[in-house]
Amino acid sequence: MPNSMTGFGQASFSDGELSVDVAVRSVNGKHLRTKAHLGISMPSVAERISALAANHMTRGTVDVTVRIDWAGAGGIAFNERVIASYVRRLDALRKKFGLAAEVCVDRVAQLPGAMTTDGSSNRAAGRLWRKIQPVVAQAFGQAVRMRASEGRALAAALRRHGAGVKKALARVERRAPQALRQYRRRLSSRVRAALEQAGAEPDPGALAREAIMYAERSDLSEEICRMKAHLAHFAQALRGEGNGRRLEFIAQEMHREANTMASKAGDPKMSEWIIDLRGQVDRIREQVANLE
Repeated sequence: MPNSMTGFGQASFSDGELSVDVAVRSVNGKHLRTKAHLGISMPSVAERISALAANHMTRGTVDVTVRIDWAGAGGIAFNERVIASYVRRLDALRKKFGLAAEVCVDRVAQLPGAMTTDGSSNRAAGRLWRKIQPVVAQAFGQAVRMRASEGRALAAALRRHGAGVKKALARVERRAPQALRQYRRRLSSRVRAALEQAGAEPDPGALAREAIMYAERSDLSEEICRMKAHLAHFAQALRGEGNGRRLEFIAQEMHREANTMASKAGDPKMSEWIIDLRGQVDRIREQVANLE
């Protein structure tokens, strides 16, 4: 079954050189978009994190925060020119707006570009990635398990809403012939009463034509047939993985049919059931937007 796009995972690692804390947060998104926050400029490591995300997920906005304690780690240095620039600019802003807080160098050191690598950047990035890759993978694994768990809960709720749509649709289908008969009786009764007051005889042909026109205007057979097909496709898609986009499309088509049925229904009881049907379809549309 499809996974949710909402998930969280975290993992930690420490050795004699560095300590690493990784947090993965994912939320809804039409496509997969990954942003890595490393606290240091290492584009190749960020790219590898994005590639790892693509191995675990197909949709969603994913934020990966990697906090590294460089105490004791070789190959890492502060970029004093960048830090000095940050300090000057922040101090100028503090004076301009009359802020009391002082610029904290330890916080500035966490800003992008404040830390750099000594020696070959490719070698340093590769060395760092070998250390943090298992930790990042572990955090992704936790996030994926959470997405799967929420996906199961969402699928169960969607099946209940689908059953609600099916139940309301069956009521509407059973009611349609009876609604037409009742309309014919009401039409005939009103016309006869009006003609009796005028001293005229009713025209059976005219009554029949009006009843036929009503039946054509309020005929829901095509919409009911299409809604049944959508429900079958919906149930099938819920059994597979990675069908979030397909489920969104089916839900949109169900919404279209429900609106058409609501506009054509002339029977109060049918209208009541169609309103319930539309409510179930709206809940489906809201929840499938969370699926991968």
